[in-house]
Amino acid sequence: MGCGAKPHVSFFENLLEMLILLHIIVLSVLRGQAVSAHANSSILYSAGYGDLCYIAVGVVILIALLICIVMVHTKKARLLLVIAFACLTLPAVEVAAQSVFVWLYIAALLFWLLRGIRVCIHRYREIRTGISSVSIKNTIDFMQTGVIFSALDGHILLSNARMSELMVILTGKIHRNANQFYEALVSGELRDGCYETEYNGQVVCRAPDQTAWIFAKTMLQIRNKTYIQLTADDITKRWALTEQLRQQENQLKLRSDELKDTIANLHILSREKELQNTKLHAHDILGGWLTMLLHAIRNEQAPDLDMLRFQSRSLLHNLKTGQGAASPQDKFDSLRRSFETIGVEICLDGDLPGGEAKGHLLMDVIGEGVVNAVRHGFANRVSVRIEHSCDRWRLEVTDNGRPPVRPIIEGGGIGGVRKKLEPHGGTLKVVTIPSFVLTVDLPGE
Repeated sequence: MGCGAKPHVSFFENLLEMLILLHIIVLSVLRGQAVSAHANSSILYSAGYGDLCYIAVGVVILIALLICIVMVHTKKARLLLVIAFACLTLPAVEVAAQSVFVWLYIAALLFWLLRGIRVCIHRYREIRTGISSVSIKNTIDFMQTGVIFSALDGHILLSNARMSELMVILTGKIHRNANQFYEALVSGELRDGCYETEYNGQVVCRAPDQTAWIFAKTMLQIRNKTYIQLTADDITKRWALTEQLRQQENQLKLRSDELKDTIANLHILSREKELQNTKLHAHDILGGWLTMLLHAIRNEQAPDLDMLRFQSRSLLHNLKTGQGAASPQDKFDSLRRSFETIGVEICLDGDLPGGEAKGHLLMDVIGEGVVNAVRHGFANRVSVRIEHSCDRWRLEVTDNGRPPVRPIIEGGGIGGVRKKLEPHGGTLKVVTIPSFVLTVDLPGE
């Protein structure tokens, strides 16, 4: 029977093979009768020989009818050879052929032998290449996916080798009931080194070798009967990626929480920074103005009235005005003119940076150095030296005032300037012996 044969055709083909086998048996019995009759010198009239001949004729007729039926459906013309060789063994051929009949009889037997060998080879190939219960079982056993088919009560109808292996690995034994095996997985009744978890509503089991298996239970409806299908798929790589994504998600959540806290406190940080800048700006302006007044009082000089009027009118305006109101060079020129009115000379050796940010930053240092030199050191000459290399700015502020007699405690002036320099990578160094020197190193163009 071929792989694609219809059921009723297969029935007639199998019935035909049974009749051919019966015909061969009858021929074998006839040969035995002939040998017995030859020993008794009565070959044609041996008892029972005639009855067997009639049976052989009936079998040949049935074979001919079945061959006609099969040929109608299969269109196999080679089946006519079966009729031809079957007819060679009929009693009528024996009477007509006389002595040649023996050779015809032998030819028929050889035909049946060769045909039997051919049919065996054909059936063997069908078993190896066709679809059968054995081939289906072998194919399922070679699958990497574990599979169980069972009845509703859990009785296992079919289980492949992979699922049996997983049963032993996860639970330590072979289960005969699929429902009990699945309940053991769900409840976590597993061997040491194995554990159970859930992923997208399905059971995932981790084996001691760190492989991950996901189990799925579904219902199958076949010919009004319901069966249970339990499958196990290897998701080790997918599980590893899921764990990695889960860790990254937790890290992102932590970063998100930190960012939310930072944003929530951003207005506080911004307000504190603005307040600090405002204090430093007021310190610079008021410090310079008060320093000039103190210098005049110490020298018992009458302050210049025009200068006082100008400073008084511009004081509030300068406090409201930010650092960017004037260029660094304009600020230096204004500082020099203001201190010239009280007899303090400010000398500049070098050029201020062209960039506004670094220029204002160095001007803050220069202003603080001048104010401290005049206020605390009673200096009347301050020297400012600026050097620029390919990747650094160096500022040095010296004066001819008195060196401090006690260690310097940094307040809002020098301490504020140091805080301004730190975000830009700058450093501030204060030397008091043998004279007061304020040095700044500022990286960048």
